[in-house]
Amino acid sequence: MRRLFSIKKVPFCAAAVGLAAIVFSGFVTFRPNRIAVGKAVFLNQTLGSLWVAIVILWAVLILLSALRIPGRIHLFSTGLLSSTLILLLIATAARHASLTTQDAGSITRTSLGPAFWILLFALIVILTDTWQRSGKEKNLITIMGIVTGGILLGMLVSGDLDMLSIMREYANRKERFSGELLTHLALAGSSVGLALGLGIPLGLLAHRKKPLYTPTFFTLNTLQTIPSLALFGILIPVLAAATLRFPVLTDMGIKGIGAAPAIIVLTVYSLLPVARNTYIGFTTVDPAAIEAGTGMGMTRSQLLFRVEIPIASPVILNGIRVALVQAIGLTAVAALIGAGGLGVFIFQGLGQAANDLILLGAIPTIFIAVVVDSLMGGIIRVVQPKGLG
Repeated sequence: MRRLFSIKKVPFCAAAVGLAAIVFSGFVTFRPNRIAVGKAVFLNQTLGSLWVAIVILWAVLILLSALRIPGRIHLFSTGLLSSTLILLLIATAARHASLTTQDAGSITRTSLGPAFWILLFALIVILTDTWQRSGKEKNLITIMGIVTGGILLGMLVSGDLDMLSIMREYANRKERFSGELLTHLALAGSSVGLALGLGIPLGLLAHRKKPLYTPTFFTLNTLQTIPSLALFGILIPVLAAATLRFPVLTDMGIKGIGAAPAIIVLTVYSLLPVARNTYIGFTTVDPAAIEAGTGMGMTRSQLLFRVEIPIASPVILNGIRVALVQAIGLTAVAALIGAGGLGVFIFQGLGQAANDLILLGAIPTIFIAVVVDSLMGGIIRVVQPKGLG
């Protein structure tokens, strides 16, 4: 038995949780109209026969996580199976929504249920674990993920997913969604840009002038502990009073609510990771490297740009990475003060008890954060000086 079985803890536990979700949770939720109470539909109750393939492949996935299989074969099989199951989950939900709409009428709604999200999360965990353990096969797993994403995009563009409730919410707000998405990106991007302009010099000064370290980071740490809603609340009357005192601010588009307080708050929250990682990055520079540069006749500015910054850049970029992901998430909260962004849909959904409207704002926010985090991770690996990784 020891030779036959070799349980991989992460994929086995994730697959087991998914199996429990299939048995005990609704895969989709059916509602006769947008505001009616929903009824859970289990996977084996969905229309069509795709659910049979999901159950069979899920059983195979559990076996793969428990059997002793050669490394490369296991990684390839697990990656391929997980990617296929993600596509099948979405196709099954979309197929059920389409057939239900045909049978019960166009005002019906089919939402993705708890089991769907648990299964999807379990598969993402399994794929992530497979990618981390794949070593030289990382590129193969990455290609699988890209192909899966391409197929999903094709399903989205072709209209195969149109009958899902979240897509119908999107169809009703298509033009506004594009505008709020751009607003979200602009708010997050501009605030992090401002944080770079302020945080990098602050971190560098704290490194060069040691007496500045304590007051600088005490202030930034204190600001970071203030809840975002409280900081928004503090800024609204301050900016409102400032615009009354200086009308030119109103002409510049600065008001007590809207983009101005949002950018200020987001910049404040982005300062700490940028400044802290800048300081840490410069402290990691080996004094011997600076001495060598000095011995070669480099000036202070040449040492900074040719020696210190290249060595410190991976750590600084990690701070920017944290700031970007944090800003993307916090920008959703800024919708509460009229700044716009994807948070508009989240708070509209909360007010209307419309879960799919909440997801219309939440899922793109999460997706953008994950993509930005991955891109920054790739950039950091590229700029990592050889010998320091």
